[in-house]
Formats: sequence, structure tokens, C-alpha cells
Amino acid sequence: MIEVVENYEKYIDSLPELINKSYYKAEFFMQKLGLKHATYYRKLKLKNFTHQEVKLITTLLFPEELLIQEFQKSEDDIKAGRTIDFSEFKEKLRAKYNI
Repeated sequence: MIEVVENYEKYIDSLPELINKSYYKAEFFMQKLGLKHATYYRKLKLKNFTHQEVKLITTLLFPEELLIQEFQKSEDDIKAGRTIDFSEFKEKLRAKYNI
């Protein structure tokens, strides 16, 4: 358990560098996090983002990993038999969107 906490601390410490190296500008992160300019930079400097903010930043920095997780969940659903027929799916969409 101590190793998990230490790894999390290392990750939090590396967030400013990861954000700086990303393709996104600071304005993008501010908008997604719903933070004002001063608050964003204070949190970045002090490394005191909330857990929810860290989770959101991580999904923004590593979208490929999120996509791989979703594919894995889909494969698990298929193996477990949690699928529906395409015609059922179309009917659900029609009912949902009143088409």
C-alpha cells in the first residue's frame, strides 16, 4: 500500500511537467477543470489538485489508455454474453430519440 501512495505522490509531482509537454495549452485544462487562471496556476505550483481533478487531467493527458480500457470492457462484455442484437439496438435508439 505504501508503494501505491509513493507512486501517486510521484505522479502528482510530475503533473506540471506532463501538462507542459502535452499538446494542449493551459487554457484547455482550465476550461475542462472549470478553474480560473489564478486558481489553476496556484494548484499547478502547489500540486494540490483534488482527486477528481487529477483523474480528469489524467484522462486528458492519456486518452489512448482510456480508449484501451473501454475496448477491454467491451471485450469482457462480449465474452460474458452481455450483448444485444442490432435490430434491438436500433429500436432502443429510435425510442430514445423519438425517430
